[in-house]
Amino acid sequence: MAQLIAGALIVICTVTGTGSAADVPTLRVSTIVVPPLVMQDSGSKNIHGEAIDALQLLVETCGAEADLVVTPSWNRAYMMAQIGIVDAVIPTNFAEDRLSYFDFPTEPLVDMSPSLIVRVDSPFLRFSGLHILKGKKVAVRTNALLEQKFDAYIRSDQATLVERSDSISLVDELLSGRVDFIADSPTMIIYHMTESKIPERIRVLDPPLGRSGQFLALSKKRAPAFAAETEISRCLLSKSVYLPKN
Repeated sequence: MAQLIAGALIVICTVTGTGSAADVPTLRVSTIVVPPLVMQDSGSKNIHGEAIDALQLLVETCGAEADLVVTPSWNRAYMMAQIGIVDAVIPTNFAEDRLSYFDFPTEPLVDMSPSLIVRVDSPFLRFSGLHILKGKKVAVRTNALLEQKFDAYIRSDQATLVERSDSISLVDELLSGRVDFIADSPTMIIYHMTESKIPERIRVLDPPLGRSGQFLALSKKRAPAFAAETEISRCLLSKSVYLPKN
């Protein structure tokens, strides 16, 4: 526990809202650096990204401010929120086993829209159904859960599953010809690969596999100012203040 609390002090960044400290509650939020959702400038405490922009809009809409605690790992960020050191965590996937510790809103902060990605010389032009994966090698990030039916299919004997630790490794597998498809968020792939001009060598198949929402999860042990029965809590959990990713 002492290590966990000390970890909360590693890096603290603040996203300011409106109003004074006397009348505007502050939502403490743990997070990790996960571009392009959450990014931190080298050598500074400036934190930004798609999830941060959405969070700032949300808390301002609901009449609050946000203090962001950047941690070195997802487990640290998750545990800090779970035990009430902070009030919430971003960005996180919805999972039923987390409902014992968190309240999830109806809609996510952003949607990463996972898709199948192929080489530009692939004969596949669209995602017409799971049947195109039959007998093929499909690479995903380790332990990634992208879409229920897709996840079940690639973990069956219909396709060969290849798991790699990050998006860069996935693209290496694809460009080398060791796999036929990779499944990931195009936003993540293109962000990591733009400088190497790899996007010119890959193609994203439409339509996407489904939705992959990244949520602000509110801890059930959050501060009284954000308790479940408060108006501000209902606002934070309302889908009307969330912006879907374009």
